[in-house]
Amino acid sequence: MAMSINAETIKRLSEEVGEETVTLLLNVFSDELEQYLRQLSDQPSVSQVREISHAIKSSAASFGADELAEMAQECESRMKQGQDQWMNDHLPEFRQMVQGMASQYKQLASNDELINRML
Repeated sequence: MAMSINAETIKRLSEEVGEETVTLLLNVFSDELEQYLRQLSDQPSVSQVREISHAIKSSAASFGADELAEMAQECESRMKQGQDQWMNDHLPEFRQMVQGMASQYKQLASNDELINRML
């Protein structure tokens, strides 16, 4: 499942903070996703999934991970509604999305040529 990074969001972020800072922020975001992935892999409680989903939703939208932000929004909403079975069914997909985006952002942050193509 290949997900894309919204280049317009990265471009806007770069204009706000500068190109050098963007690389740093992309690394921080990737590290955050890896930390959330570890938490999601340890049989998280419903409240943990809700908290992680909320955190990912906001940061993913800020960094152009639109599909991940949508999935996190859905997870948070379902958890608030007490739809635990939905989360049990979709947690593997959510983990996979988090892992995939963490890898993509780590790769993007380490490749100036990729960043420059987005800008």
